[in-house]
Amino acid sequence: VADLTSLGMTYTGNAVTGTFTATAATNETGTSNSVTIGAAAATRLVITGSASQTAGQAQTVTVTAKDAYGNTDTTYTGDQSLTFSGAANSSSPVTHPTVTDKDGNAVAFGSATPITFASGVATAGGSLKLYKVESATIAVTDGTISAAVSDRLTVTVSGLAASRLVVSGSGSQTAGQAQTVTIAAKDTYGN
Repeated sequence: VADLTSLGMTYTGNAVTGTFTATAATNETGTSNSVTIGAAAATRLVITGSASQTAGQAQTVTVTAKDAYGNTDTTYTGDQSLTFSGAANSSSPVTHPTVTDKDGNAVAFGSATPITFASGVATAGGSLKLYKVESATIAVTDGTISAAVSDRLTVTVSGLAASRLVVSGSGSQTAGQAQTVTIAAKDTYGN
């Protein structure tokens, strides 16, 4: 009986069920019984969703707990306290980006948000609202593992139709003198 660990061999592939076949130098072969290889413990969170969004509109995002080999850690379950980051507040009025918790309540980015997981995938919570026109890179962490680099979600946020005109210029003026005035069309969130 061969012990793969004592031979210095380690399996680093996908979590699968299958068999191993070994071939000796003498061309004799042997096949193992069925073997199930499960995922390792989660080392990162992966956030996915739409790459575009309109300010103030919701989109559902999915958070998945993955091991170092890209397998979903099915033991990452129950309520997890996640903190989201990576998007800015709108300017006028100041409106914080939010994500819903497991009960559907909007929670501002930077605050702990309880999200429910089953078999490594978020199943309750995760409706994302962004308010500032920008290219936001959304990250998430549970305090131990997080979404980094390609595990983050990049979202291009577009503005709503203009809902008001904002006039700006000097607060004082001398009679008979010209003044430059700027008129800007803004949406509900100041974009």
